Amino acid sequence: MKRPSGFDGRPERPEPQRPEPARAAQSGRSASETPDAPGARAAEGSGARDEGSGAEVSSPLAPTVDLSEVRERRAGLLAVSRAVDPVRAAEKRVREAEKRLRQRERRESRRFSFAGRRRRRIWIVAGSAVLALALFVVVGVFTPVMAVRKIEISGATTVATADVERALARFEGTPLALVDEGQVRAALEPFPLIQRYGVERIPPDTLLVRIVERVPVLSIESGGAFKQYDAAGVLVGSAAEPPAGAPLASGRITDLDSEAFHSAALALRDMPAELRAQVVSVTANGGEDVTLTLANGVEVMWGGSENTARKALVLNSMSASLAAIGTPVSYIDVSSTEAPVFR
Repeated sequence: MKRPSGFDGRPERPEPQRPEPARAAQSGRSASETPDAPGARAAEGSGARDEGSGAEVSSPLAPTVDLSEVRERRAGLLAVSRAVDPVRAAEKRVREAEKRLRQRERRESRRFSFAGRRRRRIWIVAGSAVLALALFVVVGVFTPVMAVRKIEISGATTVATADVERALARFEGTPLALVDEGQVRAALEPFPLIQRYGVERIPPDTLLVRIVERVPVLSIESGGAFKQYDAAGVLVGSAAEPPAGAPLASGRITDLDSEAFHSAALALRDMPAELRAQVVSVTANGGEDVTLTLANGVEVMWGGSENTARKALVLNSMSASLAAIGTPVSYIDVSSTEAPVFR
C-alpha cells in the first residue's frame, strides 16, 4: 500500500536559509570549540552530508529574547508616565498651595490677634489715665477734700504777715482749683508795699502766696516829713528822717514825672545795696547829670542810669585805691567808665 504524501519516496528537504555571516561564523566557532555540545555531532554529520550536495545549512537554534529587559523597560515607561501625569501633578500643586494658604492665614491671624491685644491694652491704659484725671478733677473741684485749710505767706519783710493772712482768709474752705487770681489781687491791693505776687496751690489743702515788696530808693521832703518812693514813683512810706538806702532827693528829682526822677530812681535801684546805703543825697536837673553825695562827703558824678553795675565797680575800685595811697579826694566822675576822673 502506498503511503500518503509519498512516504515511500525520500522525504523532501526543507529549503535552507542563508544565515548572517557573523552568526554563521559564531555558530561555526561554537561547534568547533564545543564538540560535546548537544547536536554537535548531528551538525557535523549534516555538514558532511551537505558538503556532497554543495548546499549551506544554518544552525537549527532560533534566536532568544530576554523578557526581563522588556519588563524593566515597560516598568520604566509606566513610572515615567505616572511621574509626569498632569492631573496628579496639578492635584499635588493644589494641595501644596492650600497648605501654604492655611499656614499664611494662621500667621496673619496670630499677628492681627497680637496687634489687637496691643491696641486694647493701649486703649485701656489711656482710658484709665483719662478716667483717673477726670476723677481727680471732680474730687478737687466739687468736693471739700482738697479745699483751702492753710494759707502761707512768703517774702514779706516790711509788710505785716498777719495782715496779709487776714486779707486772704476769705479763701478758706474754697477748693484749690477754684481759687480765683483776680480775687487774690483784689485782696492784696490795699498793701502798697507789695510790688508783685504769685499764687501756688499745694495739694491737698495749702495756698502759698509769694510776694515781692517795693523797695524805697529815695526820699522827698514834704510838709515836715520825708516820703519814701520806689523806682516806679509809688509812695512806700513816710518817716521823720530819711532812712538808710533812701537818700534825700533835690532839684528836678522832686518832680515824680520828670526825666531826672526816673533816671535817678533807676540808678539807685540797680546799684548794689551796700553802695546805696552810703548815699545820703541825690540831685539832678536832667536824665544825664545825676549826682550822688556819699556819707564821707565825696561827690560822685554818676551820669545816666545805664551801666550802673560797671559804674559801681569802678567807683569802689577807685575809692579803695585812693584810700590805700592816702590821696584825699572830694570828687569822682564815673559817668564814663572808660575814663573815670577824680580830684
